[in-house]
Amino acid sequence: MLGWCFPALLGFAAFLVSFPIDRRVSFWPHLSLAEVFGAWFLFVTPVANTAAIVTLIKRTRLSALPLVAKWLLVAAVTLAVLLNLFVLLGLYAAAAF
Repeated sequence: MLGWCFPALLGFAAFLVSFPIDRRVSFWPHLSLAEVFGAWFLFVTPVANTAAIVTLIKRTRLSALPLVAKWLLVAAVTLAVLLNLFVLLGLYAAAAF
């Protein structure tokens, strides 16, 4: 279940180390890094976050997870969703102004 959170967490880490993001992608001249990250956080990470939430709900209903493991997984899913929203809102704000 933690694996479903990795697209958002690793994408955010890549986002942080790739500034400035207005550079063009060398093998695709019509895209900038900001557009690539926008597509990643708009299409890939919401699907992964939804799968993580559904898996978390199923696992907690079917089997009794230890309380510590349950809260760590809830924290990881919450962090992934918040990072996804942070990046999308930041890219929106950068494009709007």
